[in-house]
Amino acid sequence: MIFSVVSSLALLATSVVALPSGFVARQSPNEITFTIINDQTGAQAAATVPIDGSVAAFQDLFGTSSLASNGRILATSSQLIAFPQGVDCIIYQTTIDVIGHLTPEHTYLDLDGNPNAAIPVDVSGDHITCSF
Repeated sequence: MIFSVVSSLALLATSVVALPSGFVARQSPNEITFTIINDQTGAQAAATVPIDGSVAAFQDLFGTSSLASNGRILATSSQLIAFPQGVDCIIYQTTIDVIGHLTPEHTYLDLDGNPNAAIPVDVSGDHITCSF
C-alpha cells in the first residue's frame, strides 16, 4: 500500500513538472527571422525584419556578419526560420529581378540558382521585403 502511494505521488510530481511553461518565447506577429547560409564554409547569419512592406538591404543586415568579406556577402541559400502564417517575403536584386519567395510553405531558397550544387554568390546588393 505504501509503495502505491509513493508511486502515485512520484507520477503526479512528474506530470506537474512536464506541463508546458507559460513563458514560451514567440516570434512577434509583425516580423520574421531568416538566415543566409554559405554551405561551402558553414557560415551563416540571421536577421529579423518587419512585415510591413519596407525594404531591407542585405548589406545593412549582413555586412558585418561572418559571411562578409572585402565588401561582399557570399551565400548559397536562405531559410525562413521564424514567421507567422500568411507571410510572403521576396528576395530580389532589383524590383524586376526577383530571386525568390520565402513563405510558410516554401521556407528554403537556393540563391545560386543551381539546386545540384552549392555555389556561393554575392548577395551584397540583394534586398528583402515581407508582407501579408
